[in-house]
Amino acid sequence: MTQETHQDSASDSPTDAPYAIIPQDGGDPTAPSRRRSGCLWGIGGALGCLALVLLIPTVLTIIGVTSFSTLISGIGTALGAGASAPAVAEISSSQTIVQGIQPLGQLVSVSSQLAKADVEITIGQGVLNACGFSANHVVQGTAEAGIDLTLIEETDLAYDEQNDRYVLIVPAPQLTSCRIDYIRQYDRSMTTCAVDWDEARLLANYESLVEFRDDAIEGGILIRAEQEARLVLGNFIRLLTGKPVEIVFEPSSEVVQPPSCSPDTPAGWRFNPQNRHWEK
Repeated sequence: MTQETHQDSASDSPTDAPYAIIPQDGGDPTAPSRRRSGCLWGIGGALGCLALVLLIPTVLTIIGVTSFSTLISGIGTALGAGASAPAVAEISSSQTIVQGIQPLGQLVSVSSQLAKADVEITIGQGVLNACGFSANHVVQGTAEAGIDLTLIEETDLAYDEQNDRYVLIVPAPQLTSCRIDYIRQYDRSMTTCAVDWDEARLLANYESLVEFRDDAIEGGILIRAEQEARLVLGNFIRLLTGKPVEIVFEPSSEVVQPPSCSPDTPAGWRFNPQNRHWEK
């Protein structure tokens, strides 16, 4: 009963006012402090900007810059000086370049495939060649040429400042290997003697290898090896240094042949140029 009387007196009170939203921080919602502080901050910022504008001429005068155009001119002069500065060439060490080439070892640049048919081997043996025999062969082989890069030394590479390029001196291209890939014997002659057809095959292998070697040289395999090496080494050094390269090949008075291109005559055999027979 007491509770109901209290509520009625509260609702009839002449001091009632509309409900007000009380901020969560407990502040007085009717206080104008926030609006005043916003205005004060705006006035303070304007005064600060004005002070900064007035300060710039003072600082420029102190450091010796009397006008804005002088400041712009000074910046332009600095940029122009940087743009007109002479270029500095970065030259790679000759030792570094040569050390990068040497691990490539022996550069095999050109390979030639050769083939011959009707390679006839005639063997004379016995009294009046009574037990002589012959056989034909078809042979395929390969000759390769290149450069031994391990022979290149640091003194073989120089930088030509006048032409802004490297000059590399390399050994002359040589044959690097010769081999027989395939051989087949056919068209054997008739004989009543016991003969060794494998001996004829070995002689055909020897003759064909020598002919393949000479044919490859006459066909320009060394010239093509030089062109290929010039391209490969030139690109390698150009990518390493960013400079153009001139490749110079040492002159060679004779062709140096590896053992595979200079086979020994089969043991016990010799070629008779008069009757063109192999004899043992």
